[in-house]
Amino acid sequence: MHTPSPALKRDEAQRLRALERSGLLDTPPEPAYDDIVRIAAESCGTPIALISLVDRDRQWFKANVGLQGVGATERCISFCTHAIEREGVFLIEDARADERFATNPLVQGEPFIRFYAGAPLQTEDGFSVGTLCVLDRRPRGLADSQLRNLLALKRQAELLLRLRSQVRQLKERNVELEQSQERMRSLNTYLQAEMRERQRVEHQLLEQQSLLSSILAHIPHSVFWKDRNSVYQGCNEQFARDMGLASPMEVIGRTDFEMPFPDEHADAYRRDDRAVMESGIPKLAFEEPIQPHGRTKFWALTSKVPLKNAEGTVQGVLGIYADISERRRQEAEMQEARRVIERNVAHLEEQVREVHERNRQLMESSGEAVFVLDAAGGIEEVNPVAERLLGMSREQLLGTSFETLAPEDEREPLRQALKDLRVRGTVCLEEQGLRSASGERVAVGIAASLQVTGETWRLLVVGADLTEKRRLEHQSIQNDRLASMGTLAAGIAHEINNPTSYVLSNLTYLQEWRDELETALGALPGLPPHLGETLPEVKEVIAECLVGAGRIRDIVRDMRVFSHTGSEELVPVDIHACLDAVLRMAHNELKHTARVEQQYADALPLVPGCEGRLSQVFLNLIINAVQAMRSGGPEHQVLRVRTALEGGVVRIDISDTGHGIPPEVMSRIFEPFFTTKPAGSGTGLGLSISQSIIQKMGGEMRVRSEPGRGTTFSLFLPVSGQGSCGDEPQSPSDA
Repeated sequence: MHTPSPALKRDEAQRLRALERSGLLDTPPEPAYDDIVRIAAESCGTPIALISLVDRDRQWFKANVGLQGVGATERCISFCTHAIEREGVFLIEDARADERFATNPLVQGEPFIRFYAGAPLQTEDGFSVGTLCVLDRRPRGLADSQLRNLLALKRQAELLLRLRSQVRQLKERNVELEQSQERMRSLNTYLQAEMRERQRVEHQLLEQQSLLSSILAHIPHSVFWKDRNSVYQGCNEQFARDMGLASPMEVIGRTDFEMPFPDEHADAYRRDDRAVMESGIPKLAFEEPIQPHGRTKFWALTSKVPLKNAEGTVQGVLGIYADISERRRQEAEMQEARRVIERNVAHLEEQVREVHERNRQLMESSGEAVFVLDAAGGIEEVNPVAERLLGMSREQLLGTSFETLAPEDEREPLRQALKDLRVRGTVCLEEQGLRSASGERVAVGIAASLQVTGETWRLLVVGADLTEKRRLEHQSIQNDRLASMGTLAAGIAHEINNPTSYVLSNLTYLQEWRDELETALGALPGLPPHLGETLPEVKEVIAECLVGAGRIRDIVRDMRVFSHTGSEELVPVDIHACLDAVLRMAHNELKHTARVEQQYADALPLVPGCEGRLSQVFLNLIINAVQAMRSGGPEHQVLRVRTALEGGVVRIDISDTGHGIPPEVMSRIFEPFFTTKPAGSGTGLGLSISQSIIQKMGGEMRVRSEPGRGTTFSLFLPVSGQGSCGDEPQSPSDA
């Protein structure tokens, strides 16, 4: 859309002369032109706006926004050369798609122009000397309102061009007037000196007066002149009309106070006259209000120059002004429009900042991983949960294609889902694998949506970590298994306990009877030799049976501990005393295997717990450590027992220098009945029961191990004491 303009004149030579007459080429920057290009850029939403003057071989920028350090370019590659040959706005929405400009250096290189819109600037005589244009580095178009604004600003630029030309013409005409007056004074001198030439001089004077009257009648501005006392000596028709008078004759002989001006205006005009006449220096191009009585006030761009006689004495003042009310009105409208635009822009920027802040807070407070992708699927933003989930920093993730985060065999479903998302707006994946920084597969449930803001598309992807869900499912299965196992263990323990008691009781009786029999037979003469040999063997058999039955009793008791759900009251326990007692109990096991190093904390507080249960745990861990160091001896193996107070928690570390725990079984060592020992060497309940005891006391058990270097079990017991003892203390069970 554009306002129709006169047909452009095509004569290049005349156009260049018109450009030269404008007096704009190679002039310093001027605020009026700079304001126009800045408003053009803001109105059209482009980063670049120019007032370009098209010379013979170059285009030179009178005003420039967005091309810092660039003052001109070659005409042969300029867009403006095409714009000045057309009426209205010359619009290129995508220069790369236009065969006229696709290979243009300004498109292929700096400043990488993709969009151009330019309106020709015409002189009064219809020649296009340049353009007002806006440019962008991306393809786009202009709304109708933006086109209208661009044309309105173009007209303002043309008005500035014409005012510049008119002021220059006025100056030239002022010179002519002064020259004419000088000639008039010369003529008067000649008249006084040579009366004989009076007729000729009068004729010449009439001619000069006629010329002056013609000039004053046709000049498009108001002109007046006054004597030394600021009394009006004459004016042109335009000034008389401005004052509401019938003819210039009604002005002669009046002062400003006798003209239809407010007194404060008349006083200001008188002061300006005095300043010009007393200094002899013109006062040019200043703005002042003029408001004749009964008429609307208007603003004038006024110049006043001193009138001098042949001797150079100032005899009066000549004034000329142009009505600039319309220009000021337009400038005021532009300023108001600019203020409105600035307020709206500030409001929009604040809204954008608020939206961004809300989005940032939502992303950071979300318990799930959030990825913001661009239209091509590249990651633009992530939240901290996503960083933790993948083990990558925000800087590592930004710019990465989201689909490349998936393992290669799972990328195609993700790629198809993102493609569907751009069409359907939403998409869900129940389970999608992503690859963490360590190369492990992370299972997530994905819910994605399409976010559209203006012409910008973004993809919002929310990933729920399924690892915890799988862990809870596994834990639920394990809990069901443990519950069933506990019920089974309780039943088995109950069924086995009584027969075991009978066997132990009877074996004890047999052992006592055998001892009595051996004593009695020893007193008899003639004891058969084979009987003397058999009795020691029977003693060994009965002893082995007692050990085996005792082992069965211990296993049954451990099973009862594992399945028991009761609780007992906690009492203060001296951890150091408890550890010392256990080490004494295990002395026989330790003395041939490893040397003991004790590192006890000073003034360790008492810990609420069950001393018997803690002794059971300590003894179990120490016996396990001894068994892990069987292959060495005291000179090579060390058992370290260390205590420390960390905040409100007592820490007990039991370390060995044994063979360690293989990584592949580390996650299972606390499972009931799991053991790495040969069949018959362990039940696999020791560590499971130990962990259960510590947890019931409100504590925690941790383990770290390095194959070939040893293992450390760490117990953490709260000083405040929350929990229960559970069942009665039992004998240790190995793992």
